Amino acid sequence: MAQFAIRSDYLMQVTLDKNGIVLNSDSGLGPTPSLFEKKDRPIQFADCFLSSDWVKYENNRLKAWQNHHQSFVVDLQKISYPSGNLIKTKWEFFFLSSEIGTCLGIGHPIETQKPYNIGLGDFMDSEDSANEIMDTILEDRLLGFWEFNPFEKSNTISSGLAQTLGYSEEEILSSEKISWEKHIHPEDFKQLTIDLTKHFKSFGNIPFKREFRLISKRNQTIWIMAFGRTIQWTKEHLPKKVQGVILDITEKKKQELWLKEHHYFLKDLAFQQSHTLRAKVANIMGLLDVLDIEQQSIESKRIVEIIKKETQKLDQALKKSIKESVNQNKTFEKEGISSSLDLD
Repeated sequence: MAQFAIRSDYLMQVTLDKNGIVLNSDSGLGPTPSLFEKKDRPIQFADCFLSSDWVKYENNRLKAWQNHHQSFVVDLQKISYPSGNLIKTKWEFFFLSSEIGTCLGIGHPIETQKPYNIGLGDFMDSEDSANEIMDTILEDRLLGFWEFNPFEKSNTISSGLAQTLGYSEEEILSSEKISWEKHIHPEDFKQLTIDLTKHFKSFGNIPFKREFRLISKRNQTIWIMAFGRTIQWTKEHLPKKVQGVILDITEKKKQELWLKEHHYFLKDLAFQQSHTLRAKVANIMGLLDVLDIEQQSIESKRIVEIIKKETQKLDQALKKSIKESVNQNKTFEKEGISSSLDLD
């Protein structure tokens, strides 16, 4: 069990004697791993956990021993080095011998470690951006996370995004890192690099935000919105690690394409109405004016008058339709400009 805990990235292991001295531990506990090898200064309980938690530990241990239990459970606040931050952890300690004091503990963090601390609030610089991110996440269109190391020229993605790009679970497990750079559409790569450079040059003051396309292994195109920020900088103020989220905006882009197609349709319709249909109506009106001059029977005049009135109504209807088409076309153009500004 101890060997299993030592090899785990999630579980922690420690062996304590009755005085709280660490007899054995993994490298995740204590100031540095090398300190465990020093004989002159043994590692104490207080080096690994909040010192006031020792009372809680002792009370639970004595209670379990008196009730002839083989183990006991206790929550301890682990000290994280070198920051000194406290992490809430849960432990189960097992009695190893007939002596009351010696216990082997297996522990794990109580709060799940988030894979990426990207600070979404930094991207919500306007009400529209905030709504866009939250609406997308609530609609279950968060594809995953990405990470980029400018110095190592390496980039990786989370397993969820890898699956979206067509990687199987076996491929994800067998590959330590899956690069997403090769999945970026060639036409979008240049602008993506430019925006990332702007983010670096502003020392993170300009958040990275860009719409672009990813190509899956099955050659499917996925429109995404990527948000990112630099979370680590070197002493020379150079970017060391960038992390971010990727949102699926494929449906949004389909709607934009639909609007664009209807924009051209309405533009063509307005032209046809203005130049073709109204021209024919004008010809009819001209012929009716000529007939008005000619001598006609009372019945003929009545019929011409009816045709003239109906033609005038048709002309008014065309004028109204043209005006509505033009106004709708202007609306689409404004939406197109607005989308372009958001993208830039």
